[in-house]
Amino acid sequence: MSRLIKSRRKPPRERGVALLMVLVLVTLVAAVVTEFQYSSRVDLQLAYNARDELQAEYNALSALRLRALILRHSRKLNQVANMLMGNTGAGGAAGGGQLPMGQILEMLPVECGLMGALFKPVERDLEESVAAEGFFPGECIATSTSEHSKISLNVLKSVRDGKPAMEMLYGLLLDPRLETHFQEDDLNGTHAETPEELIGAIVDWTDRDGNEFGSQVGDEDRHYSYLQDSYEAKNAPFDSVAELQLVHGVDDALYDLLKDTVTIYPATAQIELGTASLEVILMGLAASLQEGVLLEQFVMQPLFPQFLSLLVEMKSFGAMGMTPVNVATLKLLLTESGLVGLVDQAKLAQRFSDKSQNVWFTIQAEGHVGNASKRFRAVFQTQEAKFYYARVE
Repeated sequence: MSRLIKSRRKPPRERGVALLMVLVLVTLVAAVVTEFQYSSRVDLQLAYNARDELQAEYNALSALRLRALILRHSRKLNQVANMLMGNTGAGGAAGGGQLPMGQILEMLPVECGLMGALFKPVERDLEESVAAEGFFPGECIATSTSEHSKISLNVLKSVRDGKPAMEMLYGLLLDPRLETHFQEDDLNGTHAETPEELIGAIVDWTDRDGNEFGSQVGDEDRHYSYLQDSYEAKNAPFDSVAELQLVHGVDDALYDLLKDTVTIYPATAQIELGTASLEVILMGLAASLQEGVLLEQFVMQPLFPQFLSLLVEMKSFGAMGMTPVNVATLKLLLTESGLVGLVDQAKLAQRFSDKSQNVWFTIQAEGHVGNASKRFRAVFQTQEAKFYYARVE
């Protein structure tokens, strides 16, 4: 009997097979469910990111176009504002000049909160949802910089404006921060020995002959022919400021210092004083000194720090009811600081202008929603209401 019972028992190796199969099946199902949940979360987050990126792009574009619209009608705004001030007897800006519209435009904000207050939805249901979420979800801002407040590279070869532009560029290159660029080789194993050589290389890039600037026999292409990937001088106007990096003597570090103070668009060397940066104003003053007066003599005058402090204050608050920055007030500051005798008044008038006839502007716009952000940089021409350059950064 015991033998019969013993023979009916299952072999030990067959025990737990069903339980093992169940555990394997549960593990596989759990893995599939986990993978499905993970994929769903990833797809959902990608959808959110795509939505935020699109909203950020449209926020930036909206700010960009609103800024362009304001710039497009800035002349009319200037005329109306000055007419109203004249009718009310306000007398305009100090010295009988016009309102510093360039400074006012720089301080006029263009951002999503302002646009949300200006633009309202038409449909009632949409209006209720917008009231809860905001018409422009996220953030955006657009600023503009006048290209007329920079040195125009394409006028260096001009008979009328070439010399003033060269002198202002020379004043900029005298900055002590740039000395190392005239002493050490760049990655190509070359460098310009002096600011004059660098200015000559820029002129050679845009002129139509093959001779070095200031020489009738020198070959302007010799600096480029020895490079590993050789090329020739363009002998045509600059198409972009970034093209300056191809010019002999301009390395990446020097370009980063120059790119915000030079331009290719205006056809005149005059700097609009109202929108010029402090650095450009000081550069223009350095290029307007009397013959024989060194820059060191100018900056070492006892009252130069006071002059600089007043100029900084004027640039900061000129559009907020205080005295605007114009040629008359600049001369007044020079006179009060005892510096006017060191400056050539004729050169000063050639370097700077009070005219608010800006037609070229660089607009920078940013849009942010969640973790997504979009940045646009564009060059806008106000007379034609046309964008000549645009880039997504």
